[in-house]
Amino acid sequence: MRSCCSTAASSRTKRGDRSWPSSHIPSDELAKIASPTLLISGDDDMISLEQTVALYRAIPGAELAVVPGTSHCLAMEKPAIVNRLIVDFLENEPIQEMMPVRRAPAGAHP
Repeated sequence: MRSCCSTAASSRTKRGDRSWPSSHIPSDELAKIASPTLLISGDDDMISLEQTVALYRAIPGAELAVVPGTSHCLAMEKPAIVNRLIVDFLENEPIQEMMPVRRAPAGAHP
């Protein structure tokens, strides 16, 4: 099963509070997620990009999309882009990356 979430969905912070952890899920628990995961965030989200990237890095094989020109309400601000990202993620298999770094096979980089 593929999972898709906006960082907005997992946050319990108050408006403007960018303290970590916002999801209250320890990194070692996030590391146990085995399902393909898509994280979607606005580039001006109330959840900082640093927090979003920390989630992305903690979930093995996760994919990350940052929608430009959006806030925490990205699904209402740019619904066509957000919907396209979600539909593409759910309906298509991951592509064969040409120059992977984070998802590179073990031993592929010196």
